Amino acid sequence: EAALVQEAGPRARRPPVSRKCLLPLPQKPEPQRVVIIWAPGVPVAKGRPRLGRTGHPYTPEKTKVAQDALSWEMRRQCQGPLAGPLVVSLGFAFRAPGRLGRKARESLEEQEAFRAGRPDLDNLVKLVLDAANGILWRDDAQVVRIEATKHYGEEAGTTVNVSVAEGSHET
Repeated sequence: EAALVQEAGPRARRPPVSRKCLLPLPQKPEPQRVVIIWAPGVPVAKGRPRLGRTGHPYTPEKTKVAQDALSWEMRRQCQGPLAGPLVVSLGFAFRAPGRLGRKARESLEEQEAFRAGRPDLDNLVKLVLDAANGILWRDDAQVVRIEATKHYGEEAGTTVNVSVAEGSHET
């Protein structure tokens, strides 16, 4: 131990050392600050709750299946929930319609041109936020800013980019 001090100088910082074997103690990993998820498949909008025959509300099957698939993909690609205020950027890619010619379709997909029309962007966002609860963040109340786009792409899918908001503190 004295040799270490002489090599680096008396004021040099040394990593913490275990008293038993003089090996450096494991350092805590840096907290995860950015998560990027790619979920292939046609993006699905969150459906409105329906009323069953008994009058109880239920979630449409298509919404449940899409939300479960997205949650599974997030669990597979993420290490755990992020803490603090979060910024979420979402990209929803759709294949160009088949009724367009091949060149027109390829041009739209290469340019990632915006896609107007259904499904509504806000309902696409709702499905992602609900699917990510407890996986990418503890609660979607942590989200302080959302950016979202619908565009044409070579492959249909959803991109979720989550980062800790800079210069802010959790309350």
